[in-house]
Amino acid sequence: MTESEQDYRAAARRCHKDGTLLLEQGRLANASHLFGLGAECALKVLLEGHQGADVKLSHLPELRDHALKCLRRRRDGAVQQLLNSDTYMLGWRIDNRYWPDAAFSEERCKLHQSHCLRTLGAASLGN
Repeated sequence: MTESEQDYRAAARRCHKDGTLLLEQGRLANASHLFGLGAECALKVLLEGHQGADVKLSHLPELRDHALKCLRRRRDGAVQQLLNSDTYMLGWRIDNRYWPDAAFSEERCKLHQSHCLRTLGAASLGN
């Protein structure tokens, strides 16, 4: 595999699994960050093959907005409902990896974990 090849499926699962391990250890900052990356990767899996969906460098929340525009098939109903939630990945941004530990709460981290898992499910990635 070359550096330019992406495996969003494996990355999504890995980010959720590693995020869960970090959450169990109280490492909220990195756990939350990994849950966001996992959700991003799962969205990129869902967007594969959609015309105009060149999202390689896109991140939440912009990626969410792009997915809402592209995922309009009948089978996309569950992910549309999830993405339309006012709380979907609330507060998550790619630059949160630079934030101080005090900026993260267990409640918000668990929300990110739940949304990551649900996004994986929508992409048929299980856990």
